[in-house]
Amino acid sequence: MCQITSMGRLTKKQKRRIRHFLKAKAGIDQKKEIIHSGDVPKYIARHIPFIRRLARNIDQLLIVSSFVEPPIKTGLIDRFLVLAELEQLKAIICLNKIDLLEDLSEAQEIAEMYRKIGYPVYLTSASSGEGIHELFEALKGHDTALAGHSGVGKSSLLNAMAPELKIHVNEVSPSTKKGRHTTTRVKVYEMAPATRVIDLPGLKLLDFIDIHYAEARLFYREFVELADNCKFNDCQHITEDQCAVKEALARGEVHPLRYESYLNLVDSLKNFA
Repeated sequence: MCQITSMGRLTKKQKRRIRHFLKAKAGIDQKKEIIHSGDVPKYIARHIPFIRRLARNIDQLLIVSSFVEPPIKTGLIDRFLVLAELEQLKAIICLNKIDLLEDLSEAQEIAEMYRKIGYPVYLTSASSGEGIHELFEALKGHDTALAGHSGVGKSSLLNAMAPELKIHVNEVSPSTKKGRHTTTRVKVYEMAPATRVIDLPGLKLLDFIDIHYAEARLFYREFVELADNCKFNDCQHITEDQCAVKEALARGEVHPLRYESYLNLVDSLKNFA
């Protein structure tokens, strides 16, 4: 029996949007291949974070953050999510040190922001053990890279999941409230059968030299879903009229923190334009 494909039901406008999207993604993939080829000048290579070079050797990225000591930086979480989307990695978010919170409502709001757009989120405490079993289950059978700001508790989480590791843990500086580097080089831990965790040094900033600022919108998954309703095929969701993303933001369907981090990313990428 002959089946009618979904493409046959698309309007001309939708087809144009699909062609525009695929053309943009093709350019991104070509640049990504160059980045991963290793055949780049040294002045480019030194600006490629190690996590980018590691990306093709892992299954998923575990993004660890905390709410206090050090304070949460959703902008950095979002940059790691852009990395995961760019490299087509599964992204998991761990919001750690919830035992230090007097009120869990902030943690639950941030968790819901990311869960709403499809990212799994685990609320954990290495001290009390809350959420540790569930997080460990998410790592089993995978090669996972741990990424986050210094001091968010990556080493403590690993010790909580596998006490036999006995990883040295540093305290957060009481004067700066910033983490002291426990991991100063990449370390690989065998956590269980077929389960490896690659602990990376803490990062304060993550830049992308191969993403043009006009492409940033393609790595915010909730924007991609809404963009079909924008007036312009190449809508940047910033100054354009009849922008579905801005309209969703006004209705409270796009979280202000996500939109703010998008604007910051666009501004930073303009330095490479």
